[in-house]
Amino acid sequence: MTFRQLFRFNRIFFFANLAVFVCVIGFFAFGAPFLISSHGTIEASRIILKGERGTPNLVLQGDDEHTLLTLNDSEGNVRLQLQGGVFPAMIMKNEGQEIVGTFFPLKDGGAAVGLGDREGNMATLIRGGHSPMMSFYHQSNQPNLSLGIANELPHLVMVPRGSGEGVLLQGHAPASLLFFDENGEIPVTLSRFGLTQPAEKGEEQVFSTDNQSFILPEN
Repeated sequence: MTFRQLFRFNRIFFFANLAVFVCVIGFFAFGAPFLISSHGTIEASRIILKGERGTPNLVLQGDDEHTLLTLNDSEGNVRLQLQGGVFPAMIMKNEGQEIVGTFFPLKDGGAAVGLGDREGNMATLIRGGHSPMMSFYHQSNQPNLSLGIANELPHLVMVPRGSGEGVLLQGHAPASLLFFDENGEIPVTLSRFGLTQPAEKGEEQVFSTDNQSFILPEN
């Protein structure tokens, strides 16, 4: 390479660097104020933070309706989501991407916590608000055990899995134990007044515990 060629190359390289420098200065002078406000905040509709391997570890996005913050593991799988907007919620997922935990508000102003199993099925539901309740599920979409207060009435309900019959213990005066069948009917009631069974004509027969009478369910 001759001296003239070397001088021409250096001149081209100099002007190229000068052009890049001018573009960078112009970006920060004219473009940055649209992205960075005077208070030091960054304005963007979507922000992604990636790890060393380029896997998104954190995604923050939002619009006029809601905001969503997603936290991923090292493989890019979603493990935790924080949702804003009209219906804010927190959602946790396991390694199989099944929802194992939720935290969300209720319409009456309270909040609820849902806990699931490895398959994503509901296992425990704890709710506050005007009707606080704790329910447990065992491989069923209906609660097998519920303890709570509804309409100012404390109660405990136990229903076996795969069966429509169960037991209801309610704290209304007088406190009583009710047995209900698959049709939702109550054939037997136990309270401090004794054991009660509806008669065939629609009347009720009350058996005192003193006469040692027992009512057995039909087979």
